[in-house]
This record gives sequence, C-alpha cells and structure tokens, in this order.
Amino acid sequence: MRLPFFVSLLLLAAVPRPAFAQEDLEAEMKELSWVGFQQFQEASRVFLRTTEPVKYRISQPRPSLVVVTLENTRIGVANHANFLDTRFFDSPVAFIQPKVIEGPSPSVQIEITLRKKVTFKETQNDTVLAIDFPREAAAGE
Repeated sequence: MRLPFFVSLLLLAAVPRPAFAQEDLEAEMKELSWVGFQQFQEASRVFLRTTEPVKYRISQPRPSLVVVTLENTRIGVANHANFLDTRFFDSPVAFIQPKVIEGPSPSVQIEITLRKKVTFKETQNDTVLAIDFPREAAAGE
C-alpha cells in the first residue's frame, strides 16, 4: 500500500531529531566583533567586544604570553582576525593575535604577547571583556 504524499511528510515530521543539531549550535554561537587596544595613564588595555556575553578562559602558558579563549565564538568579519602590533607603545603589550580554533564547539583564541611577565586584571561588562596590564612594568624599556 502506498501512502499519499502529505501523509509521508507528516510521518517524517514526527521523527524525533537529534538533541544537538547544527542549527542549535549556530543559534548559540557568539561573534567577536572587535579586538582593541587602549592606553590609559596607569594601564594598557586589550579589549574584546562580542555580540553577546561569552564564557572565556585565560591562561599564561609562558611568562610573556597570555591566551584568552572565547568559547563557542567565531570571527564574523575577516578584519577582526588581523593582528595588532603594539610594540611601539609604552606598554607591556607587544602584540595581539586572534585565531580561530576549530572543533565541535568552535572558539576564538587571542594571544597577547608581552615584553615581560606582568600581572593583569580582567573584567567582563556585558559584551566587553577587558584585560588591563599595568604600564609601570614597561617603563624604562
């Protein structure tokens, strides 16, 4: 017995979908919309703006490298993947390089190269993550 076309469609629509579908991942995906650098009297700031608040991790695998990982985030515009060369500023921050990390949950990794090891302080305010590096550490270089 052959089923009418519309009955076949109804049966297909009733088939349960996997719990984690690709469009669900796309709906949760955030976007890095700006990587910036600012100089203040007391600190140099690296800031990351996203379309929505994101989960992040910060590590320091070497004394002169700080790595910020923005989870479930992509770079929407190719220009936001460009590096920032900050070595000519009076700052402990020498270089900033965003990278895309592929995987089941794509992420963006921002590598911040320092002149030497310094402390830093991060703050997240809605869609902006700011990492401040004290400038007195760069004095005399």
